[in-house]
Amino acid sequence: MRGLKVWVRGIVQGVGFRPFVFNLAEELKLTGWVKNTSSGVEIEIYGEAGQVERFADAVRSSPPPLARIDELRTEPLGYNGFTTFEIRESQSEEGAYIPVSPDMAICEDCHRELFDPADRRYRYPFINCTNCGPRFTITRALPYDRPMTSMAAFRQCPACRAEYTAPTNRRFHAEPNACPACGPALALRVIDGTSIDGDPLAGALALLRKGGIVAIKGLGGYHLACDARRDAAVATLRERKSREAKPFAVMVASVASLDALVGISAAERALLESAERPIVLLRKRAGADAALPGIAPGLAWFGAMLPCTPLQYLLFHE
Repeated sequence: MRGLKVWVRGIVQGVGFRPFVFNLAEELKLTGWVKNTSSGVEIEIYGEAGQVERFADAVRSSPPPLARIDELRTEPLGYNGFTTFEIRESQSEEGAYIPVSPDMAICEDCHRELFDPADRRYRYPFINCTNCGPRFTITRALPYDRPMTSMAAFRQCPACRAEYTAPTNRRFHAEPNACPACGPALALRVIDGTSIDGDPLAGALALLRKGGIVAIKGLGGYHLACDARRDAAVATLRERKSREAKPFAVMVASVASLDALVGISAAERALLESAERPIVLLRKRAGADAALPGIAPGLAWFGAMLPCTPLQYLLFHE
């Protein structure tokens, strides 16, 4: 029997690292604890020597998909009489620093729930889990815990709290976790702040269909949207942005939506569909300028991107 102290630095908060450690310890029948600090994650692990080694190897080689380990240090410990493994309260350290995870596009599981009429988060534009959603955008201080984020004002309902505290649930310690009963809600306003009655999603779609411009609050800022197929709408956006010729980027529902407009390599497709959802420069096909007038005038390329947030997917879907 032996113990091991582990310090992990890197992008290890907001990416499901503590739930990963918890479930790994449970699987290997190990005891101890894990906690966030302002500089990373600390772990104490106890059990049979072989299992402790397996634990350390798994943390190094198979961390959660969104994690990035920059440093991992270990120190032997004498065996302690812990009988369980637990997630401890986070510890603030003055002057300490840790990289904050970037915001991530909606994952496949949340995307499926978003469009499932039987799911309690059906059409909920702020759906997320430990594998996706806002991170950097909502962080106010370290360590990355719900009270240190803009979600602190939203008290989780019993159903969300049950997910948040269940080690086998993918929303276990997902700090932005919420639902229509307890989380943020949509609102639609005109530029002077006056509220527009009715369903905000339907109202935004109606404005876009009429050639209007909608500022959609999202991850990392605002997405200024208009119908890219309407030359007059694009021209209005150019005028308001004082952007006479510089190209705009186009958001499309899926890669298939681009087939008639641009050529796409396998590498470009992988970039478009990655969790970071970057704008990717793609070479135009003949006829692209006629389909999207005014987007990238006089250029052989334009920038394209896929939806990143649940709200953007809802706008395309509906």
